[in-house]
Amino acid sequence: MKEFDFGNIAGARVLVAGFGVAGQSAYRLAVSLGAEVSVFEDGRNTPEASVTTYSKPAELEAVLDSFDLVVVSPGIAPTHPVFARPGRTISELGFARHFTSTPVIAITGTNGKTTVTTLVTEMLNRAGISALAVGNIGVPLSAHVAKPPEVFVLEASSFQLAYTDSLGPSQAAFLNFSPDHLDWHQSLEAYLAAKARIVTGIEPSAPVWIPANQPSIAEALGSKSAQLRTVPGESARIEGSWLVLGQRQLVRVDDLTRRFAHDLGNFCFAGAMASHQGADLESIAASMVEFRGLAHRMEYLGVVRGHPIYNDSKATTPDAVVADLGGIASAVLIAGGKPKGLDLSPLAEIADRVSSVVAIGEAAALVAEVFRGVGVPVSIAADMGDAVARAFEQARDLDAIVLSPGCTSWDWYSSYVERGSEFVAQIERYRSK
Repeated sequence: MKEFDFGNIAGARVLVAGFGVAGQSAYRLAVSLGAEVSVFEDGRNTPEASVTTYSKPAELEAVLDSFDLVVVSPGIAPTHPVFARPGRTISELGFARHFTSTPVIAITGTNGKTTVTTLVTEMLNRAGISALAVGNIGVPLSAHVAKPPEVFVLEASSFQLAYTDSLGPSQAAFLNFSPDHLDWHQSLEAYLAAKARIVTGIEPSAPVWIPANQPSIAEALGSKSAQLRTVPGESARIEGSWLVLGQRQLVRVDDLTRRFAHDLGNFCFAGAMASHQGADLESIAASMVEFRGLAHRMEYLGVVRGHPIYNDSKATTPDAVVADLGGIASAVLIAGGKPKGLDLSPLAEIADRVSSVVAIGEAAALVAEVFRGVGVPVSIAADMGDAVARAFEQARDLDAIVLSPGCTSWDWYSSYVERGSEFVAQIERYRSK
């Protein structure tokens, strides 16, 4: 971003592209800094009438050269004309980072970002360190630049990182990596490169936490950080029946409510980061024991008609489904939705843990092809109510029923939250019968 001097933003002509939550926050920050701000928005969120607003790409292209800086929201695809000015385009996250010196703990990865961000924030606050979760978790960094906490805990998506010039975190974590968002990034290499920007501007002495079993992450980060630390590893690991931080047996695994393999990995990452930031071990342990998980992420809904029920609507990639079902002995799986250019064949890896499948949405035929190819019975549902009915009909004794779609929700629903909520509502109908 050498072409723009952030120290002289007052009077600069700034375009905010996208006027959702992040765009509105960036707009308010830019105005407070004295910039002359216009908006591009082709959706439902309309700025006040006094704001110069462009709503058509062709209309925008005609005036794009007149702006000194373009701040983009994460929902805008990189093929959009708004990206036609290399060097003057930055994400809302990157824009906000130029106006705060508050330490940032930056967290990315294909899966688990929100959970680890939430855990680290809770551990720090319990320890008396003022922390605020921001970023892809739904709270824009730009909304809290004026009144920051002691530390920001940042969930960073690949969309945000792709157009962030220098994040400068005090520590960072790259939790895991698997194919995702290829419809946005166009290639796996571009997706990985965007994620690797989590360490841009990091101090050489700052730790970067990475998984021990994914060397591709270390290769992508390369020489950008000299302090790569693996998890599990010396700082955090599982030893026998204990979760261990450093040399301290911290929590018995049996005392944790959440103890699937991916949960234990999340605890290790979060504990290591919170400890490095100064949280005491007692606060870290208490946060782990009290953590019940987040909605729509292997959310346990109890036993209904003899079957444990899990809402895992947030699992929007095949790799997430495979990881999340790792601790389930046998299940009826409800999977499908809108495909996003991903190969669904990895779903076959859980064939030995799936007694039958109910396929949903636009990807139903693709899901059916994968599982029928490995001998798992599949039926196709017309809607979520039909899917839940079929799951109960097909479930054998002791089978769990799991919604873990492996695809986005954008065929039947506006979000994974809406999809998961509909699943919960349909389950409740059977609980009350």
